[in-house]
Amino acid sequence: MDFRYAIINGEMKKIRELTPDEFKAFCDLAESKNYMQSIEMYQRYLDEGREQYLLGLVDDNGVITVAGLAHIIYSRFGKKVFSFSRGPITGTDNIKDLLKFLSECKKFFKTKHGMTLQVTLNLMASEVPDNFVKEMQKLGYKRLGEYEQVKWVYVLDFSQVENLPVVKPRAKRTDLIKPEIDPEAEQILFRHLRTSHRRYIRYAEERYGIKVRELKVSEYKVLQDLLEESGKAHGFAPRNQKFFEQLAKYFGDNIVAIVAELPDKTPVAAAFFILLGNEVIYLSGGFDREYKKMGAPHLVQWTMIKYAYANGYKQYNFWGTKPNLNDGVFQFKEGFHGEMREFVDAFITGLSPLGAVYTKKIHYAKVRRDL
Repeated sequence: MDFRYAIINGEMKKIRELTPDEFKAFCDLAESKNYMQSIEMYQRYLDEGREQYLLGLVDDNGVITVAGLAHIIYSRFGKKVFSFSRGPITGTDNIKDLLKFLSECKKFFKTKHGMTLQVTLNLMASEVPDNFVKEMQKLGYKRLGEYEQVKWVYVLDFSQVENLPVVKPRAKRTDLIKPEIDPEAEQILFRHLRTSHRRYIRYAEERYGIKVRELKVSEYKVLQDLLEESGKAHGFAPRNQKFFEQLAKYFGDNIVAIVAELPDKTPVAAAFFILLGNEVIYLSGGFDREYKKMGAPHLVQWTMIKYAYANGYKQYNFWGTKPNLNDGVFQFKEGFHGEMREFVDAFITGLSPLGAVYTKKIHYAKVRRDL
């Protein structure tokens, strides 16, 4: 195994390649785990033949304190651009180990003919030390801003809903359409939403007779068509159908895709979710603008919020948005009365002379780039 040694707080630790089992065991226990840093994504990259590495910082007793999945994004002039997408994984109480890990990763990826290494950490800006950016810069990492992954997410933390009882995780998940939820708790959740959102949900169910059901993988074209419809309206290019099919293949029962349909079975809204760790993630969704005022997107979200709570998930993650009151996506998500959370900026470091030149010329990004 390829590794480097580092002394941290007087204790010898080493960075080395991890086995898939080691990485999975670490991720399963980590509070900050996410789908991009998972054994499922490792398997996806493996089947694609993409170059990737599972790395960890390990002490003398074999305890892993930092771990990450790094993969190649693309090559330039025969040199490779590597990335820790929303990783590596560690706790906010372990920043020193994280910094040492990232320092040693530079040496590791130089031996793999790397040109640059990009890092988009799964850490909230409010949770890292004030001098974190300076410490990263000391290691030779340049601050990129919102570059490869979303920087802002909108989260509904169930523990912050007043008077809402805590529900333990279930060994067997409750039904998606009719979850086993206490009627009083359901009303508490419902009253937590913005008044207009509650009205849209009632309209969808009672006035327009919209029904929600789970999509099979073979039906993902329904999802894709609605995503493309929304993409045209909001000016973004959605992921392609193959991406969602791949996630369904590797994440299995931890993937849910649902569609809202009119009584005549016309699909008017659909969304794709990942169930991971303590949260349900709303990864992507779309709707038919012709039926915008019927409240189908609101009903889709309400269905999954009830499902998340009934199954003991701690939070419902609406994923990326901007804290902009003039933005329709933000207004929609904000109506469920969660909170904005900001990730730390992305960083990049040069690993070769060409990488150093490229890193020097690259500019701070105020909007995300899809690479």
